[in-house]
Parts: sequence; structure tokens; C-alpha cells
Amino acid sequence: MTRSDPRKRVEALFSLAAGRSQRVTAAEVGVHPSTVRAWLRDPVFAAELARVREAVAVRPVDAERVVAVVAEAEVRLGGRGGGPVRVVVPVGVPAVRRRRLVADGVAPALELGVEGRW
Repeated sequence: MTRSDPRKRVEALFSLAAGRSQRVTAAEVGVHPSTVRAWLRDPVFAAELARVREAVAVRPVDAERVVAVVAEAEVRLGGRGGGPVRVVVPVGVPAVRRRRLVADGVAPALELGVEGRW
């Protein structure tokens, strides 16, 4: 899948779920139309789009449910929480500083997990 900003993929979910075309969605999100086509070929993105479309299709629209579905989609698409945590430690950093850098990188992900965001 394309490694663009996860927020752009989430915005695309909203646009596509609202019935907009791939070209219009691409313009709204700020990506090339081929990027939207690539996202649609990705099974994870396609599944999330189906979930969002299902949540939006319910009448009357339950806004809280739609927000929850989109928040879960953002996690699965590589946004906040979920997925691997990447910590960059420069070569030659002392052990104490290295542990601190790793702790600072991992702590936010763990906090999101505790809040049920994974």
C-alpha cells in the first residue's frame, strides 16, 4: 500500500463513502488519482471503506458510530496507535540515553493501547 499520510487515506474514506469519484477524492485529499486507485486495490483500505460506507448508510446516521468506525480505520491504516513503533537511535549514543529514547518512543504507543485505540 502507498505510504502517504494516514490522515489523507482517512479523508479519502469519507470522500469515497460520500459517493465522490476517485478523481474528485484525489483532488480533495491532495494526491494523484492513481494513488486513490492504488488505495482501493489494497485489501485493508477496501475493507475500511466498506465499513465506513456501511456506517454512513444507516439512517438516521449515528454520528458516534461513524466517528468510531473512522477512528478504528485510521489505526488499521497506520495512523495513531496500532502497527510497529519505530524509534531511531543514533550510532554511539550511551546506553542510558538509548533507553530513554526508546522509552520516549514506545510510551505514546502504549498509552494509546491502554485507552483502547489499538
